[in-house]
Amino acid sequence: MHLADEQPENVCISCGEKWGTHHLKNTESHRIWIDQCDVCLKLRPVADVSEYGFLREGWDGEEVV
Repeated sequence: MHLADEQPENVCISCGEKWGTHHLKNTESHRIWIDQCDVCLKLRPVADVSEYGFLREGWDGEEVV
């Protein structure tokens, strides 16, 4: 598994769960706000991409070589 070279800033829970290297932990507090997800471009509750351990290659639709 490789991390993508380019990382988004804001990621919604759905995209973070799909592309992140780990899931949000229920026992920790996370800063979540309403904004546009930089992956799916929908207005949703988002968190900083670092909360998901950053995203794997392919999140941006680019073909992984």
